[in-house]
Amino acid sequence: MGILPITADRSVSQVFANERTKQGDLLYQKAKEFLEDRNHWQSVESCKSFLILYPNHPRTREVRKTLSSNYRMTGDILALAENELKIYKEFPNTEEGLESYLISGKAYVRMGREDKAHQIFQDIIKNTYSSKIAQEAELELTQMEFLGESKNK
Repeated sequence: MGILPITADRSVSQVFANERTKQGDLLYQKAKEFLEDRNHWQSVESCKSFLILYPNHPRTREVRKTLSSNYRMTGDILALAENELKIYKEFPNTEEGLESYLISGKAYVRMGREDKAHQIFQDIIKNTYSSKIAQEAELELTQMEFLGESKNK
């Protein structure tokens, strides 16, 4: 009798799911180590691989944040804005998701895309449940208006 009976607790699919989670965790750890070593290119590649290979992994948000840290360090503002928007789209009803939406707006300001930033800040003010983030969005809009007026003088 070479085959062991599979119990309900330890089904084959559960074993595979657990191993998949562990492999994702290892890839995330590598990405973090590359970031700490300032090897941003390798860290970005590890994060991108993670997002492709493990789309429903519990650490997806953390990987996206690591990716944003890399983009911030390398000065890739467009990639930062797009990544933060993806975090917001994946986690729209969380404080961290709203914070990412605000960060993407700030990144668009840095790129000179005030129209896109204005739209994001207005959306946050009108639709957010977080007064702290709404206040920050209002502050950003006020600063944009102030800077816009000073440019016109």
